[in-house]
Amino acid sequence: MIEVKPDIQQQSNCPHCKTPLKDYNLIWQGMHVLTASKCIKCHANIIEDLKVGHGRNFSYQVDIEKNLLFGDEASKVWLGKPLIESLKNPKNQELKITKEIIKTHKQVIILNCIDFLYGHSLLKLLNAQKYIDKYPEYGLVVIVQKFMRWMVPSGVAEIWTVDIPLREGRSYYLKFHEFVSQEIQRFDNVCVSKAYSHPKDFDISRFTGVPQHNFTEELPKITFVWREDRVWVNNLLYRVLKKLGLQTISLFIQNIKIISLFTYIRYLLPSAKFKITGLGSKTKFPSWIEDGRVEKFDKDTEIKICKIYSDSRLVIGIHGSNMLLPSAHAGMTIDLMPKDRWGNFAQDILYQEKDPRFAAFRYRYLPISLQRNQIAEIAVSMITKYPNFILDMTVEEQ
Repeated sequence: MIEVKPDIQQQSNCPHCKTPLKDYNLIWQGMHVLTASKCIKCHANIIEDLKVGHGRNFSYQVDIEKNLLFGDEASKVWLGKPLIESLKNPKNQELKITKEIIKTHKQVIILNCIDFLYGHSLLKLLNAQKYIDKYPEYGLVVIVQKFMRWMVPSGVAEIWTVDIPLREGRSYYLKFHEFVSQEIQRFDNVCVSKAYSHPKDFDISRFTGVPQHNFTEELPKITFVWREDRVWVNNLLYRVLKKLGLQTISLFIQNIKIISLFTYIRYLLPSAKFKITGLGSKTKFPSWIEDGRVEKFDKDTEIKICKIYSDSRLVIGIHGSNMLLPSAHAGMTIDLMPKDRWGNFAQDILYQEKDPRFAAFRYRYLPISLQRNQIAEIAVSMITKYPNFILDMTVEEQ
């Protein structure tokens, strides 16, 4: 965590003349927590990331007056350029912010979970458990967008729920800056969580209220995680269909592939039960595949779907943030990897297994181009071999 009151723990140099910057002020941009200062040598006004969230690894400096951006080239398109654009075009409209004070503290840690991507916001929130358990002398203040409020765990001191939609998660809201600047006056000491992008050592049930999978269940249930914006279709074909406005065809292709996959698994493992869940309900499935898809996510539907994941011995789905909660609750996971997503390996999986040998068995990454019968054989092997694998790998205390 980084202290921002009474002192701001920031050390950096002017990007123009390399003079150490001093006399920082905070800007609560929204997704970014920023500092602003004026160079004592060249007099440039520099705004820069506090090293929290994605700013830990991809920190940017901005000279608004000269319209200059300094920082990592690799993430400029999705992180740096939207930042400078937001600072040049702040939003001044009213913003609904709900403040819940559960317990009072004079020293607090602020965990900012605002983001423009669902998965990023969820992953930031998972940092909360560490602060609740390891820093009881601090109160944890969690900032979330409305869609993430239901997952805030018990034990936090305050919850600030901000009505910023995902699509506007990178915007600079002046009212948000004013709100946080005013609220932190109530505290003697304020730190900001580093909000790691991929935290570890957390219990997902503390966030969703839904337990992890119970491996003692006899009838194995297999669930496919449906999504309609990244589908199980050849990438080139999908781009052509999208360009022609025929994306719906890709959903029918995905539907056929899922039925084919489940049919072969059913042949190899007759005792298995099958389910489809996720966002969107286009296309139909045969009656032996239970359809648990929804048209929108809210607290009730998310809890219901997490229970489906928890009941599943195995979940299968296309790589993406849609696999975070399934992998955290289900017994085992198959993550189908598009060719262009291998650089994001493991970023969509919430490991709930600490033994690396068991984790290697429970969480599998397969090329999306792999033949369906091969995926089915791997899936059946995972389910049928798991009990003996655990026995073979278990070492008793001597």
